[in-house]
Amino acid sequence: MEHLDQMVAGKVRLAMSDAGLCLEDLAARSGLPASDLRSLLAAHGSFTLDELVRIAAVVRRRVVDLLPDQAEMR
Repeated sequence: MEHLDQMVAGKVRLAMSDAGLCLEDLAARSGLPASDLRSLLAAHGSFTLDELVRIAAVVRRRVVDLLPDQAEMR
């Protein structure tokens, strides 16, 4: 599961970067605590679906864009 957490965190970091957002911006716009985001982006835990929905809305992506595809899972 840790590998999956790292992959999702990487996708979220890339989406943040593409949107020109820092962690504090994402936290403020998504309503998620910055400390929680910091931990999740370091792959210390798993994002919940609710968190991914909120993040996707802020970075203007689909939730599925924040998840690894089948090819990346190999």
